[in-house]
Amino acid sequence: MIRSSHQRKPVRLALSTITLAVLAQMAHAQERAGSVFNEEFLDVGGEQGRADLSLFAFGNRVMPGNYLVDVSLNESSIGQSQINFVDKGDEKNAQPCLTRAMLDGWGVKVEVFPVLMAAGDQCVDLAQAIPGASVSYDGEKLHLFVSIPQAAMKRQARGAISAEKWDKGVNAGMLDYQLSAARMDGGSNSSRDIQFSGNSNTSSQARNTLYAGLRGGVNLGDWRLRNFSSYNRGADGRGRWQSVTSNLQRDIASLSGQLVIGDSTTPGNLFDAVQFRGVQLSSDDGMLPDSQQGYAPTIRGVAQGNARVTVRQNGYVVYSTYVAPGPFVLDDLYPTSSSGDLEVTITEADGRETKFKQAFSAVPTLLREGSWRYSATAGQYRDGFSNSRSSSNAAKPRFVQGTIARGMGKEFSLYAGTILSDPYQSVLLGVGKNLRDFGAISADLSHANTKTPDRPDVGGQSLRFLYAKVFQDYGTNVRMAGYRYSTGGFRTLQEAARMQDLQFGQVLNNRRNQLQVDISQQLGSHGGAVYASAQQQSYWGIAKKDRLIQVGYSNFYKQLSYSVFYNQSSSLYGPTNRQLMLTLSIPLGDSRSYTRYTVAKGSNGQVNQQASVYGSALEDSRLTYNVTAAHSNQQNNSGSASASYLSKIGRIDFGRTQGSGYGQTTLGMAGGLVVHGGGVTLAQPLGETMALVQAPDAADVGFEVYPGVRTDSRGNAVLANLSPYRSNRLAVRTEDLGDNVEIKNAALEVVPTRGAVVLAKFDTSIGLRLMLNLSDKNGKPLPFGARVENQQGQEMGIVGGEGQTFITGAKDADELKVKWGRGAAEQCRVKYRVPAEKNPPPIRELSAQCQWTAASMQEHEMQEHEK
Repeated sequence: MIRSSHQRKPVRLALSTITLAVLAQMAHAQERAGSVFNEEFLDVGGEQGRADLSLFAFGNRVMPGNYLVDVSLNESSIGQSQINFVDKGDEKNAQPCLTRAMLDGWGVKVEVFPVLMAAGDQCVDLAQAIPGASVSYDGEKLHLFVSIPQAAMKRQARGAISAEKWDKGVNAGMLDYQLSAARMDGGSNSSRDIQFSGNSNTSSQARNTLYAGLRGGVNLGDWRLRNFSSYNRGADGRGRWQSVTSNLQRDIASLSGQLVIGDSTTPGNLFDAVQFRGVQLSSDDGMLPDSQQGYAPTIRGVAQGNARVTVRQNGYVVYSTYVAPGPFVLDDLYPTSSSGDLEVTITEADGRETKFKQAFSAVPTLLREGSWRYSATAGQYRDGFSNSRSSSNAAKPRFVQGTIARGMGKEFSLYAGTILSDPYQSVLLGVGKNLRDFGAISADLSHANTKTPDRPDVGGQSLRFLYAKVFQDYGTNVRMAGYRYSTGGFRTLQEAARMQDLQFGQVLNNRRNQLQVDISQQLGSHGGAVYASAQQQSYWGIAKKDRLIQVGYSNFYKQLSYSVFYNQSSSLYGPTNRQLMLTLSIPLGDSRSYTRYTVAKGSNGQVNQQASVYGSALEDSRLTYNVTAAHSNQQNNSGSASASYLSKIGRIDFGRTQGSGYGQTTLGMAGGLVVHGGGVTLAQPLGETMALVQAPDAADVGFEVYPGVRTDSRGNAVLANLSPYRSNRLAVRTEDLGDNVEIKNAALEVVPTRGAVVLAKFDTSIGLRLMLNLSDKNGKPLPFGARVENQQGQEMGIVGGEGQTFITGAKDADELKVKWGRGAAEQCRVKYRVPAEKNPPPIRELSAQCQWTAASMQEHEMQEHEK
């Protein structure tokens, strides 16, 4: 019989919740010494009996079974583990089964404890095996606490994660793409200094540009096959495909390194990084603890409108995007090497270009005593300049390169390297020293010989100093300061390769000296912050220099934030560009929108003023936008608008700029797809390492800190840009779950290897939410506190007042077992069937009678007869 009293459901659901709370409080009361809970308090009166509550007489009651729990070792989280709880005859609780392999993975010195070595795969008594050790479990929070004396633990750096926890992922195929296109119309060469190849009338016609970056790959076990290709078509209509890298890669955990076969880049910490095709084995700093990681470059610049920013490295286009007007920061560069100067080109909507070089070289790592860094490369030199010059075999020499670094005593580090090829040989020796309060410094000396056709051999030396320091007491951060001086005959491998194709009378502009400084300073708690970056590079035989100077100051007053930015850049073949910019920004009320005003003055006397409104909208800020109105004393008025939307299958970018006599429309798309055993899953841009989420039948569910990502109709999704060899927390937005979906583990932690597609399974149960009114054959409510189980023995709910029981994940029809004691007469079975309804409520209410089995009925009659 189905009741229609839906109005009482919230009250009865609350009563069931209170029942569980009371039982929990009773358990805690029983645990306290000398404290006894009076069970008469739970008498509800009337005809309803009370269950045997001895099952709940002890806190943290744990039934035998497997549980996914959070593990803390010595008060530090070490992630999640699947723990088997076994019944050891303890009436209070099932106990966690800890094995030797599990403890070894947690960093315990199992080899020094005989009890552990003899245990094999059996459960061990931790307190007996390791004196002073203990284990406890909080069943309410699914948290296992393990305490082990430090003397019994292996020594490892803070933040290190054992290789046994690394997940190589599943076999999968993937494609990551970035597309950006622009249509430019109008414009004038004479007024805007636009230079295009071909007919001069091209500037007054519509011009289209297109960039496509494709990263495809296949994962098979530990191996990763990758290809990065790009297509770039300029405004002159000329397009070119480039295969930047194609390689096969895997990690070598025993050597803390990566093996790469194919196209890649040599490490750039000692020698300048170069592209090659061959084989390389090198240490991977990503496998090291956080405290031993290096740093990556950040590119800053200023755009006058919706501009296209293109980044080239070693002649290849490695990044291209459109940015909104004003200052921009690129800190999400997808690196193709650990170093190598970056050439940045800012192309405005009216065709003007600004170019500068961002030096990118890493300070040689200071190593702990006894540790190593290494690389070994054998292959053929390659670059992306073959379209602008002849490309003979001599210009692509085969070479062997090796580097090694060793951490010595007294905080010294020694490093060395060599490059050997037919036209070029080089050797390098260096030393680094930790100066403690004064930072870290390194110095190295290189010698190189270069052979060229029909030219005398040249040789020379290069001396380099590098320095880095964070002065915490003063708020000063010197990220890197470096100086290099090279004699006239010194060449790098890249310069030596280019010399092979020089024609008669041509001269290679080899470097003479290079200076680089990058400093940031915090000016007290309310004084704001200032940063400065300076780079200069000079060449033999040329008076001009490549130079980049950037200085900025930022602060805020109440809700108003302001900044001043100065940029000066010059190169061998272009004019010096100077720019001074003031920016003011303030939020618009309590919204996620802001207004910004900028005024900038350029070296040619041009003054640009901009007023912008920008911000984010929609749930979890999936939509970002920027609307700008600008005025120039040389180019009159202009306006631009841009928007970016994150969907579950990718990102869409749109922009429009309109000025006096010209216009530009930009459109960008970025996303990815993963092919796996369960089919194909579309996704946002993938990055290098990712997780394939499987939450069966939980469609359209989001995830914390992943805007726009939602599961598809099968419950699959891809979470991108995970940190390799690090613990990554993946959490479901439980508010997105439907009325018929329950999830047992709303958060998971995964530790992927580099390039892996790890499988993250969320345990979901799909079913109805029911409020059952349970009674015996005489119509009396079943005992208060009785346990309701399904046919697999899983607890579904507890009987509350008036026999009401709230259960989730229920089937349309099922048979349940109800137990309120340990005897056969104190349990029964109930069958139910939910009738079909066109518009059913979230919680369905049913009434059902519980039936005794023959054995339980006989025992029940005997008990009644004795009474």
